[in-house]
Amino acid sequence: MDYRWLDALHIMAGVIWLGGIFMMAAIVAAWSQSRSAVAKGESNPLLEYVRRWNRFVTSPAMILLWALGIALMLKGSWLLPLWLGIKLAVLVFLSAVHGILSGSLRRVATGETATVSLLARNAAWLTVVAVIVVVALAVVKPFSG
Repeated sequence: MDYRWLDALHIMAGVIWLGGIFMMAAIVAAWSQSRSAVAKGESNPLLEYVRRWNRFVTSPAMILLWALGIALMLKGSWLLPLWLGIKLAVLVFLSAVHGILSGSLRRVATGETATVSLLARNAAWLTVVAVIVVVALAVVKPFSG
């Protein structure tokens, strides 16, 4: 596949993945602010919808983003310049945020917990900062010499 198509698909997957992270972050933060626990066994349609969206759209987009990113690295014959290493570290962090939000959302939806971690409550802001860093690194490619 042409490098430009790989790059375009990579960006599309990233946009979809980040949209899902922001959606989960908003729901988890709103729930933690309201402190309205879901009763054990009681279903919340919004929480269930976001969980399903995460399972069938957000998580596959993350996997596609990683696969396309690796394909781009191989196609571009990059040996891991410093900017790319930093970008990958930030993306590993974002993947962890995604996992933490997924777990928080599951616990909220099933009524397992009354508290949400500080990281999950602030995931939206952390994601904004991470996106700024990733896009700046990908576009500017500093430290390349």
